[in-house]
Amino acid sequence: MDELVGCREHLTQLAATLHCRGLFLPSKRLWAGGKSLVSRACWASKGWRPALFWIDRDVMPPASEWAGETMELSTRPGYRAEIDGLRAIAVLSVLAFHYGAPLRGGVTGVDVFFVISGFLITQILAGEIAAGTFSVLGFYERRMRRILPALLTMLAFALLAGKFLLMPGDYASLAKSSAAAAFGVSNFFFLANTGYFDQVADFLPLLHTWSLAVEEQFYLVWPLLLLALATVGSRTALAAILAVIVTIGCVASIVYFHVDPKSAFYMALPRAWELALGALLAFLPALPLLAGEIAAWVGLALIAAGFLVVSPSRFPGASALFPCIGAALVIWPRAQITNASRLLGLLAPIGLISYSLYLWHWPIWVYFRIYIENGKPSIAQAIGLAVVSIIISTLSYRYIEQPFRKPRWTAPRTVAAGFASIMFVFCASMYVDSADGLPQRLPLEAQAMRSMQVMWDWPCPETTRINGIPGGFCTFGAPWQSAKRKTMIWGDSHAQHFAPIFAAINTDPDRAFLVYAGCSAVLGDDYYIISVDVPKYPERCQSFHANGMKIIAEDDAIDQLVITSNWLDLPVRIGKGDVEFGIQAMRNALLKLFDATSRPERRYFLMGTVPELPRNVVECGHQSNSTLLRAPCTATIGPADARIIRRKTDFIDALFAELAKTVPHVTAVIPAEKLCRSDGCDVHLDDEFLWRDIGHIRRNLRLQTRKDFADRIGLTAALADDRQKAAAQASPADVRAR
Repeated sequence: MDELVGCREHLTQLAATLHCRGLFLPSKRLWAGGKSLVSRACWASKGWRPALFWIDRDVMPPASEWAGETMELSTRPGYRAEIDGLRAIAVLSVLAFHYGAPLRGGVTGVDVFFVISGFLITQILAGEIAAGTFSVLGFYERRMRRILPALLTMLAFALLAGKFLLMPGDYASLAKSSAAAAFGVSNFFFLANTGYFDQVADFLPLLHTWSLAVEEQFYLVWPLLLLALATVGSRTALAAILAVIVTIGCVASIVYFHVDPKSAFYMALPRAWELALGALLAFLPALPLLAGEIAAWVGLALIAAGFLVVSPSRFPGASALFPCIGAALVIWPRAQITNASRLLGLLAPIGLISYSLYLWHWPIWVYFRIYIENGKPSIAQAIGLAVVSIIISTLSYRYIEQPFRKPRWTAPRTVAAGFASIMFVFCASMYVDSADGLPQRLPLEAQAMRSMQVMWDWPCPETTRINGIPGGFCTFGAPWQSAKRKTMIWGDSHAQHFAPIFAAINTDPDRAFLVYAGCSAVLGDDYYIISVDVPKYPERCQSFHANGMKIIAEDDAIDQLVITSNWLDLPVRIGKGDVEFGIQAMRNALLKLFDATSRPERRYFLMGTVPELPRNVVECGHQSNSTLLRAPCTATIGPADARIIRRKTDFIDALFAELAKTVPHVTAVIPAEKLCRSDGCDVHLDDEFLWRDIGHIRRNLRLQTRKDFADRIGLTAALADDRQKAAAQASPADVRAR
């Protein structure tokens, strides 16, 4: 009894102190989760469990009694089941989106998390700053106990599973991302390593850690910034400052999205306003019952609208307003509990495991897809994987998260242990990366396809600079500057994958080749497309096109112009969805190029797109000789897939065939026509699998295979026929001169 009386006296003193500092308001009764605050406070004082204190909303004074009160900071901390319910909605939406459910805007659940996190963390910080107990070391000690155990466990699992499932190149990439995730900078890694030429983002097991990195980077700055802002004293002034920060940040993020959408997605600064919006809520007055009820339902409606209408390809930008404003309206403190809050509270159990569920659902999904050769799981498999994810997340919450939430050591010791754990995962990751993904796991016959980089390996013989043109260009054959005859291969990455093919079949010792790879020849003059991966892509293509035309105009020795590209998606992108307009635009651009660069001795070769294969066939071909843990597969293309592949290229092939018939000196080479027949497509040649990825030929094919490939697609015959035509058109005087 004496202990209880002493604890009650201590509680009274604590409440008086907090009230004087502006943290709590006077009330008749304090309550904590259905138990008396006295006993909860005693538990906290004895270190048995952390406690959350809050005011009984039923007896809270009206907002008018304290709205003008001057204080350092104001917050009303306490457990709100509806926030865990909102967490559940956020994580389930992300899971549904990733697992193939028809929820196109499910990715916006991450933004809901940002707002929740900003609110809860600021609430805690505000209380400590107001009470004079804030410690930078203490803050990061709590963050480490909250974040690291489950995160590092998941990273260790990902590294271990990758050893049995991933090809060496992919395993090395995983290791790099694991090292970055351990230190909370994986968003930088994925900004630099997701895009057109990297492993498809859908198959990166740690891609989801970018959002955790954004949060941790925000919290490197926010505690000290909030401490500085606390000096304004008035809660109203502080809220006004935060409102201005949120508004400016939101507008800047929307504008920046149109400049560099990829950075706007991954970087912390364009996302900071979302966390700051949650922070703002900690300083706003509680809404009365009716206003709180309306706000909650409107907020849920906005979140739901975001799930249904937001397109991932146009996100974040202004679309981020749906989840962020919606989450803010749901979280906004209320004077009394609402029906919406009670309903959301029913989902609280899922919200409690939301962090673990977010961590585990993605690598489980990705690794299963890799196991089935990058295929798409069936609905039954997706449901089964979701159940497995929830079970593993529940175990993670119970046996990994919860034990570490209880402080066992002093803050310095906990921080030291946290850094040691980070370094362990970091060093393990760096070992895998430095060992190139442990290629010794594969037999010798599988080494040539062990990574994307190896399959793209074809050392350019020489890099040549051209006067007045920035940068250097790959050249091969005779020296470019002094060659009698020259071939310019103009395109994007497809110019690069055809370069080794031309090198293999060239028999003219006086011919030089220049690989002019950057933008398609049909872009940069009258037509353009937007690239998510490359900021200011239209301007870059415009400059690239002008420089290309300059090279051709100033060098009469260029008697062959090879035009190639990844043609498949250009019509729809140029036409902004109108394929017919896009095709006509490409035709106009090519005719304009022919007209501007035409010379009597100049020949043009239009290279069609190589067949774009299903991803699971490519993956199966890469690991067919490996010993990795994969489901049985066959790297072949049957009649059904062959028809689909041909339909993708038909409109481009028809355009090129028509131009070859109607425009002098133009020859069309159609790879899909030669490689695909009614009964299937050729994907192997001379016992080598040909494809590097779904749309590129390997550059490290053996010399004989490259020659045979040129024969197979009709390139060798086209070049020979062109030489015969050129010889036949030469005047007798020209022949005698030769």
